[in-house]
Amino acid sequence: MKKIVIFSLIITLLFSLAAPALAVAAPFPDVYDETTRFETDILRLLGVVGGDQRGYFNPHNYLKRAEFCKMAVVIMGKGADEPLYRNRTIFSDVKGSHWARGYINLVVSEDVRIIQGNVDGTFRPDDEITYAQAVTILLRILEYSDADAGMLWPQGYISLANSTGLSDGLYGIALEKPITRAQAAKLFCNMLRTKTKSGAAYPG
Repeated sequence: MKKIVIFSLIITLLFSLAAPALAVAAPFPDVYDETTRFETDILRLLGVVGGDQRGYFNPHNYLKRAEFCKMAVVIMGKGADEPLYRNRTIFSDVKGSHWARGYINLVVSEDVRIIQGNVDGTFRPDDEITYAQAVTILLRILEYSDADAGMLWPQGYISLANSTGLSDGLYGIALEKPITRAQAAKLFCNMLRTKTKSGAAYPG
């Protein structure tokens, strides 16, 4: 219940405030674009993003697959469940010492399964996540599946992203191009405006 109330308050801000109005409170000193300031502050309030040791967001840095998994877990409200998934080896390249082991194991678990590993048994957590991969994961959180997107990946998911509004402001990015942290912030904020497959507001 608490999670839903907090999300509702943040989403109300997202819809009711213009970007410049919230930009004043932006905590990241290296984010200068007003829209990006607004989006990163929304996600900071939700606990989805944070700064580095200097408090910088590094908006132009590419995002790793492991980092995106953590963001996805938090946006789903499952952050408290992450410790339960740490004590299992699923992928040969995600050892017990990897900081994101619990997050990765959670997102590939049977009851969540918004992402999967590679056929060779690896996950490649430190690879940069591509635009197509990121869009696919967020649409799955919104209850869409391969059946909705069609057999052709990733074009089917990209079409869904375009039609639902998930990709608003991000048109023209090459499907296999890594996304920056600023682009990821836009995707996650777009997701908060995008309805689920059933037509409900996210989170339901």
